[in-house]
Amino acid sequence: MYTGTSKDTLKDVKTSASNIRDEAVDTAYGVQNDLSKAANQAGKKVRSFFSNATDELTHAGETVTTQVRNNPVQSSLIALGAGFILGALFRR
Repeated sequence: MYTGTSKDTLKDVKTSASNIRDEAVDTAYGVQNDLSKAANQAGKKVRSFFSNATDELTHAGETVTTQVRNNPVQSSLIALGAGFILGALFRR
């Protein structure tokens, strides 16, 4: 049976509430740090992806430019054929 006073009970409740609050704050900071790390890692991956994609598109553009300059007649015929096919498809 409990023989303490109401002051002791109130003190115990305040201590428990304070401990719970401190644990909640620590947990919130931990979650915030974890989310921040995850966001930074995701940002690095996205930047890397865009950098690689930009490099690939630049290389593809240079290759197409070189092919057009080296084979202007063939390139013109390919462009004409592609235009004809696209025109036929869009007409429908």
